[in-house]
Amino acid sequence: MGIAEELKRKRTELIGDMEQLAHRIETIKKQVAAIDQVIAIYDPVHKASPVAKANQKLSRQEAPLPAALVKLNKSAAILEVLREAGEPLSSAECTSRIASRHGVAADDPALPRFVTHISAGLSSLVKRNRVRQVGTVGGRKNLWEITR
Repeated sequence: MGIAEELKRKRTELIGDMEQLAHRIETIKKQVAAIDQVIAIYDPVHKASPVAKANQKLSRQEAPLPAALVKLNKSAAILEVLREAGEPLSSAECTSRIASRHGVAADDPALPRFVTHISAGLSSLVKRNRVRQVGTVGGRKNLWEITR
């Protein structure tokens, strides 16, 4: 076997090791998060592992948006959903209606990320006086409607 072939073989072996280790790390992070949840039941002041929290945030941001939502004109989609609703909607309701129209499953892991895109779109539409905030639900969720 030549040097190049030996190096390629070793490279393939190392990549396999990396993939196994990455899988093992993900498994351990999930186990730590699960243990943190159980500890929190018995000790409410327990702080979850910062590694587990960071992993949860990364996984949400790493979930790629479905192709149908990437190329979507978000402002037009928001206005269309609000117009057809006939009542004020929250950002989450707008997101779920837009996603369902474009064939995206309600449990798609990228939807929490897409909600931020819709919220940004609503903010942009407010600045252009196309939509307005008309109240809140539970003091936290803003309700939006088309400016008439």
